[in-house]
Amino acid sequence: MSLFLENIKKRTDGWWLKKVLSPVYLPVIHKFKFISINKNFVKEGDSVLLAAHRALSEIGLFYWLEFGTLLGVYRDGKLIAHDTDIDVGVFIEDFSPKTEAALLKQGFKKVHKFEIEDGKYGIEESYEYKGVSFDIFYFTKKEDGMICHLFPFDENKNRVVRELFTSANEFKKIQWQNMEVNIPSDTDQRLKDTYGEYTIKVKDWYTPDAALNSEIIDKNCTYYKY
Repeated sequence: MSLFLENIKKRTDGWWLKKVLSPVYLPVIHKFKFISINKNFVKEGDSVLLAAHRALSEIGLFYWLEFGTLLGVYRDGKLIAHDTDIDVGVFIEDFSPKTEAALLKQGFKKVHKFEIEDGKYGIEESYEYKGVSFDIFYFTKKEDGMICHLFPFDENKNRVVRELFTSANEFKKIQWQNMEVNIPSDTDQRLKDTYGEYTIKVKDWYTPDAALNSEIIDKNCTYYKY
């Protein structure tokens, strides 16, 4: 059904009637897409994280669980049932072509990349494996925490840069799903920084727009699609 709706959307590009009806059918398309992507995430999410862990561990890259992945593992003891992707953090100083090579070797494919100031100020990368997105957020260390960047659309459908600050910048290891993974040492504070009262489950939360510890900054980003 979602593929059928997508085909209709593509074939009607440019139709004047589309502008009139889009507020009606676009939410339906997005809903069906979410259901399909989420269903696959529930099925394959754990194996995708395991595959990514193997790839990154093979090259000795330090990473930690971030955003919704961290929230699910810490709060629920499992990936969030209504999530759609895997999120990890990496220090921007550790950015290397070896990361992409290791993930491609494991079977991932690169989907897109954001850069700020040619990657010197900010980077985000997204890969895909078994139909599940694997997103790497590159963090810059600060004396009182660290920052990363999100790239949502504004009301005019233009990309903006949101800078996110968290006071957490130290880490610890935990055992989860037969893996030894890193998480922020003060996980409670890390999650409160972004989500506030994170123990209350919110299904329609969209971090790029809603992260409490973020603000739009006057920076441009370059988007690469692969």
